[in-house]
Amino acid sequence: MSDDPIREIAETATRAAAIAAGLDAAGAARRLGEDGLLGVLAPESVGGLGLPLSVAAAVVAATEAALVPLPVAEAVLAARLLAERHPEVAAAIVAGEGVVTVATAGAFTDEDGRCSGTVGRAPAGLAARWLIARTGNAGAAVLLDLRAEGVTIEEERGLDLERPPARIVARDAVATPLHDIAGFEADLLLLRAAGALGAAEHCLDRTIGHVSNRRQFGKPLVAFQGLRFELARQKLSLEGARAALAHALSLAGQDPRAEGIARLVARSACGDAAPAIIEAAIQLHGGMGFTWDLGLHRQLRRAREAAAALDAVAARAALAERLEQAWAA
Repeated sequence: MSDDPIREIAETATRAAAIAAGLDAAGAARRLGEDGLLGVLAPESVGGLGLPLSVAAAVVAATEAALVPLPVAEAVLAARLLAERHPEVAAAIVAGEGVVTVATAGAFTDEDGRCSGTVGRAPAGLAARWLIARTGNAGAAVLLDLRAEGVTIEEERGLDLERPPARIVARDAVATPLHDIAGFEADLLLLRAAGALGAAEHCLDRTIGHVSNRRQFGKPLVAFQGLRFELARQKLSLEGARAALAHALSLAGQDPRAEGIARLVARSACGDAAPAIIEAAIQLHGGMGFTWDLGLHRQLRRAREAAAALDAVAARAALAERLEQAWAA
C-alpha cells in the first residue's frame, strides 16, 4: 500500500467502476470483489483490508459516479458488520460471491430466530442473496437469506434505474438476529453522502468540459460571465459539503453511536448540495441536459434518494437542539 491509500484505492475503484457499470449487480460484485474493493472495511480474517471509513467513502464515490448497479455502501459495511459472528457470509461478500442489500422501509417481527412481515426499498433486491432489515426491537435487525423458505421478493417502483428497489415479504422465515446496528446505519448515511457527492462532482466536471468546449457567438460558453458565476457557486457548494463530510469521516471512529455534531453537519450539507449541483449541471447543459442519452438525470435520481435518507431538515433540527443544549449548559 502506498503512502496515500485513499488516492490509490480511489484510482483502482474508478477503473473497476468503469467496467462494473456495464454489468449486472452480480457481475459488478464479482468485478469489485476481484479488486478487493468490497473488503476495504472488513478485517483481514475474512479477506478484507481493515481500512478507515474514509477509504470506503472514496470507493463509494467512484462507484456512484459511474452508476454501478450494486449497492456498494451496503456491501462494504455489511462485510464489516458480519465479520465476527458470520465470517462465512462476510467473506462471500468481500469476494463478490453474492449481493447484500439493506431494507430502508418497514420492519420485521422477530421471534425465536424467525421473522415475519414486509420490508421495502432494498436496492438491487431482486439480485441480492442476503438482506439486512430492522426489526420492531430498538436497535435490532436480522440477516435474512433471501433463498430461505417463506421469503418472497417483488420489485418496487423507485428512482434508481440501475438498482431497482425490492419489497421482501417473510412468513416465519429463519433469520439471524443482529444487535446494536446504530453504528452500521450511521456509517451507511455517511457513505451515501459520499456517493451523492461523488456523483455531483462527476456531473460538475462534465459540465465544465461542456461549457469549455461548446462555442456560441464565436466564443466558448465559459467566456460568459453568468455561466462562470454559476459554476463557481456550485464548486463552492461542492467543496463546502466535501469539507463537512471529510470532518465527519475523520471523527467517525470516535463517534460509533452517531451522536456527534459532525455527522449532523455532514448530513445537512451533503443532502442539500448534491442534488442542487446535479440540477445545475443539467441546466448548464442547455436543452441537451434533459435528454435521456446524456444521462445526468440518472445521477440526480440517486442523489435524490440519498438526500431523502440523509434528511437534511431533520439533521438541522437535531443540530439546533444540540447547540441549544450546549449553550444552556
